[in-house]
Amino acid sequence: MTIEFRFDDPVWIVSQVFAFFALVFLVWSFQMKNKIVIMLLMGLGSAFLGLSAICLGNYSVGMLFWLTAVWNFVFTYLDWRISRGKRVHPKLKYIFAGIFAILTITATSFLWTLGMALWLEIMICVTLLGLILGSVLKGTNIMRVSFITNRVFNIINHIHFNNPIGVIIASTAIGSNVVFYIRQMIAKNNAE
Repeated sequence: MTIEFRFDDPVWIVSQVFAFFALVFLVWSFQMKNKIVIMLLMGLGSAFLGLSAICLGNYSVGMLFWLTAVWNFVFTYLDWRISRGKRVHPKLKYIFAGIFAILTITATSFLWTLGMALWLEIMICVTLLGLILGSVLKGTNIMRVSFITNRVFNIINHIHFNNPIGVIIASTAIGSNVVFYIRQMIAKNNAE
């Protein structure tokens, strides 16, 4: 598998423009500490990645990115309300997590034939379920680890569907999150 730059294909160019916007939002989110801001920026990045994937005929991952965008926006809104002291039913986040988990599994089940390979679609689905779980738990570690793992599988998918900016995004996501953890370890060691 190799990446082929198709500057003579307008649809490919449009997909890369969408992917570039995704890159901007996702790189911005990688260095944030505030979970609400992380989820909002990841939602915007996921929406643009979904558009990019669909332009390339990668309908399975495109739909999963769109679902990811929607649940990031929903959880951003719920967490924002909570941070402002507004009442949110305690079970509401878990209900939405269950709904999005079911939708993610359903989308993977119905659309995997439009993707690359079943094993890859299953791994992308499982890591997205980890992201959904991370969205309802406190802290960002489960969300970040699931995100890093998801991006490893997305690299394979982006190469197959000829999405060079998607590969850059996934690689940058992995690198940025590793840098985030290295900075945390250094800060912890300096505090001791």
